[in-house]
Parts: sequence; C-alpha cells; structure tokens
Amino acid sequence: MKKNLIITIGPLLFTVLFFCACQKAAKDLNNETKVTTSAARSGEGGACRLTQYNYYDAIHDYSQIDYFSYKNRLVDEWTTFYGWVYKMEYDGNRKMKIARAYAGGELAYTIQFVYKNNKVVKEIWYNGNTQEIADEVTNTYNVKGQLIKNQSLNGDYYVINTYTPQGYLESWHFFVGGVPVQKNIYTYNDNFKNPYESARPGIEYSFAWSNSAFGAGNRWYSSEKAFFYDENGDPFVYYDQDANQTHWISSEQNYPLRADYVDLLSGGSIVNSFEYENCGSAQTLNSAIKQQTRVSNPKKIISPIDRLFHGPSPEMIEKIKQLRMLKTTN
Repeated sequence: MKKNLIITIGPLLFTVLFFCACQKAAKDLNNETKVTTSAARSGEGGACRLTQYNYYDAIHDYSQIDYFSYKNRLVDEWTTFYGWVYKMEYDGNRKMKIARAYAGGELAYTIQFVYKNNKVVKEIWYNGNTQEIADEVTNTYNVKGQLIKNQSLNGDYYVINTYTPQGYLESWHFFVGGVPVQKNIYTYNDNFKNPYESARPGIEYSFAWSNSAFGAGNRWYSSEKAFFYDENGDPFVYYDQDANQTHWISSEQNYPLRADYVDLLSGGSIVNSFEYENCGSAQTLNSAIKQQTRVSNPKKIISPIDRLFHGPSPEMIEKIKQLRMLKTTN
C-alpha cells in the first residue's frame, strides 16, 4: 500500500501524443505542470493542498484513508491508514529533514533524510528518540532523477520502479528476500493532475510506504493492474482495471475529486476519492461511497517492513493465496 507490507494498487497507462500539434500541447502542459509543482513544493499560497486520499475496494468492501494537515503551507502531519502519524520537520530550504513516526501517540521512529544532489538517497530509521538504528532505506535514481529502486537493508526487501517516456510511474515490483511478492502496472489515458506530486507541498515522495515511488509523475493514473505471486512464485492477477471505463469527477483546477475504476475480472469497482484545501469552490466531494478505515493496532510497535504499501490487506492477500493453492490441488 507502500515500510508496510501491502502495496499500492496503481499505474500502467501510456499517453498517446498525436503529431506536432499534440506534441506541442503535451509539452506546454508539461511545462505548466512543472510550474505548478514547483509552486506547490515551495509552499506558495496559491497551490491546492491535498487533505485526504481514500482508496476504496468495493469488491471486498475494504478502505484505506490517508490524511494530510499543513503548517506554513507544508505538510505538517501525515496520518496513514494503518494508524501511524508522521510529524514533519524541514530545513531552511523547506525540504524534508526529519519525520517522527508516532504509533498510538508514542514515538516509534525518528527518520532522518540524507541528501545527495538534491535527492534523498537514504532514510535512517532510529528507534524512538535514540541513536539505535532500526532500518536504513536506500534510494537509487536514474539520470532523469527518477526513483528506480528503494531497498530496506534490515527488512530485506526492495522495490524496482519503471517509468513511461513521459515520466509517469509505469510499474513497481516488490521483492522480499529476493523473491517477487507483488507487481502493479499503470496507464495514463486521461489528463488529470497528480495530487501526490503537486498538491502535497513538502512531501517529496511516499516514504511512509514500501512502494515509495507511488504517486510519481504529474498525472493520476487511468487504470491499474495488480499481480501477486503464489507459493510457487507464479504471478496471478488480483484485479485488472479497464481504462476505457474509468469515470472521473474533477475540480475546476483539474485535480481528481473522484475516479471510479472497473475491474475486468469481477466487474466490481475500485474508487479513489480526494479532498483538498485552498483549492476553490470544488475542493471537496461528498462521496456516496462507504468509508471504512482499516487501522493496525496503534499501540503495537512494528518493524520497519510492517510500515506499508498501498493496496489490499495482508488478510486479503492470504485469502487469495489460499484460494490459488486450493485451485491447484483440485
């Protein structure tokens, strides 16, 4: 979902550009989005700010909700669906410096961000307020500055990310102990701004999740295909969204307020909904979807690998694996 062991169920879509006129329009849009992103990252007052992201799997009646609050136009607190609250601190250049992770109101980890060439290359997770290292997560970037791998030394997991030529996250592939666990692929047929990239000023990437690159790129995804791997290491599809059936409700600033996705396998729906502040008259959407929050035991101090991915619960993954095992034995 993500750091926790669930994963973001998210992006594989290719944006088609037609000839010179379309290429110019795409280039203009990209330049405009870069300006918007820059304004948001620097905390300028005119930018929309994401306050809530709700992922709802209606197929299994399962919901994840993350909340964001702001101070000095930068993310002050990030409350994750698994119950942890990350309190942010920034340096003089308004870049992430320290994040303190609270579970059940108690300080679980202090996270230090280490930079090189203006990119976070390492997260050092200290237990509580001590100098005892619980985990080190290293980030690797390509020549374009895109996060292509994040790896936990203590958790023995890593995530490989790929990108479309337009710079959108195309896939992430999660491994534990060198064994594949999950892969998600995304498409981008539609042109809606990505709130995770441009409307979370201060948060440079989704460090609270194991699949930290989720939300990279300046568009929100049009479809997502999620794979899990069974006990034999063979992939099977958890769901496969049809980009042609995705229904959008957007704000006047072209941010998504709601995206309804249709699963080709079950015919069921998966919904993303968003709320904002400082975003004009259409900054919230009173969705009709049932909002249930799954929260891990907030008083349980869990290991860094338990921190999170975005996606189905561990219980649901186990049920799917058991179903696959049953099918292979019958």
